[in-house]
Parts: sequence; structure tokens; C-alpha cells
Amino acid sequence: MLFSEIELLGENLARDGHVVVYGGASNGCMGALARGVLRAKGRLVGVVPVMDFMKELVQPGLHEIFEVPTMSSRKEIMMRESEAFIVYPGGLGTLDEAFEALALKSLGSQRKPIVFYNFLGIWTPLIEALELLAHANLIRDRLDDLVRVIDKPDDLREYFKHV
Repeated sequence: MLFSEIELLGENLARDGHVVVYGGASNGCMGALARGVLRAKGRLVGVVPVMDFMKELVQPGLHEIFEVPTMSSRKEIMMRESEAFIVYPGGLGTLDEAFEALALKSLGSQRKPIVFYNFLGIWTPLIEALELLAHANLIRDRLDDLVRVIDKPDDLREYFKHV
């Protein structure tokens, strides 16, 4: 269910004319997103670290590829090339990217929209923790100014029609 949902997200982003910039992998959630984008004949840009773990995982059919030496440089390119950020359920790499985007937005270094796609309620505990930090003034910005939380695919698609 998780992978079919992200494939649909990729299809919808492509159909709505968005270029999808992502980590370049062909497996897991990233691979599902890529399959959806490619199935809908959308433009797919991969930012791929030149590291042993990625050698056999790069998605075929990328329209553009940025090869980078480190995960940090990967985030820099992804943030530069993206118009907005969708945080889909993922692991530690996803959290690292999301928190860097949030920190940069809080510092005023980037103003692009950040959306936590709360599919299956996966991000609810994290958002609640961020709300507690904001309430305790440990995050200086209002959370609503930093991030948007969207639970439904149709709402996500509608939001990105206006971004």
C-alpha cells in the first residue's frame, strides 16, 4: 500500500507538470516515486551520491542526473534544484533532509514550501513533538509558517497546483 501510494503521487506530480527531483534510487519509496513519474511520462531528476551502496540502485531513465560525492552535497543540490519539498514516509535519510530544510527555512536561507505528507498518520508523532518544541519556544517560528501537514492525496495534489 505504501509503495502504490507513492507511485500515484509520482504520477500526479508528473501529470500536473512538476519536475521531480529526488535521490535517484530505483528501490524502496524512491523507486516507487520514480516509477510513477516515468509511467506518467514526467521529468525525473536524480541526485545520486557516488558511493558503493548506490552503484546498482540508480534508476534507469532519469532525464537528468547530478552525481555528488557526499550525502551533504546531495542535500545541497536537491534543495537548490527543488521548488518545494514533500516529506513522504521514509527513514533516517528522509528525516535528515526534512530537518535540514526546516532549519534552513527557520534561518531564512530558503523559503520553499515544506509539506509533510502524513500518509497513514506516520508523521503525527513527529509533528506533535515539533509542536511541543514550538510551544516551549525552542523553535522560534510558528510551526504553520515552516511546514504544512497534508493527510490526503487529493489535498496534496490540490496544494501543489498552487505552488
